[in-house]
Amino acid sequence: MTKFYRYLFTRSELRGVLILSFGVILIRVLAFSISPMVSDSSGDTLAFAMADSTGQARKKPKIIEINSADSLALLDLPGIGPVFAKRIIKYRQMLGGFAYPEQLKEVYGMDSARLSGFIKQIRIDTSGIRRIDINKATFKELLAHPYLEYEQVKAIARFRDKKGLLGSPGELWAAGILADSLWSCLSHYLIVVTDSALKENKILVK
Repeated sequence: MTKFYRYLFTRSELRGVLILSFGVILIRVLAFSISPMVSDSSGDTLAFAMADSTGQARKKPKIIEINSADSLALLDLPGIGPVFAKRIIKYRQMLGGFAYPEQLKEVYGMDSARLSGFIKQIRIDTSGIRRIDINKATFKELLAHPYLEYEQVKAIARFRDKKGLLGSPGELWAAGILADSLWSCLSHYLIVVTDSALKENKILVK
């Protein structure tokens, strides 16, 4: 057998072949022993990533009360950046507060797609809405409200001067001063403060 290899390789060449073969075998053994560790660590990383993503998915989105939120809180809503946050607050101040979510579409630049992206993450507390006493409000105060135009305010002023004190805001619609289409939005912002209500407030203050 040795004589056979002598015809193929010299002694030094045979030594080199044996060393090379041993090196290849050693590399394969080391690679096999390391690969399970790499596989296990990859599996652990994948499992951790899946657990983390599952935890994020289960995390409930923060609910924002739209009438009291500041610009920083509004930034937590999807699709709302600094510009829209300022616009929402500015329009909220003009209105006196939001009465229902769909009013947010009246904010400049807001559309249905953007609103639908965060409408489930907001709630509205109407208890703090700023209402206008139609018996005492000035022409300028009425005109400042986004839902009232100049001709409508002028008609309210004339009706008030002619009739005197109104018993309820509904009289403006009953007399045809305001269109029926305005009832659903404007009725949230008009009020009549009667003498009895004022007396009750004074008693509560005392």
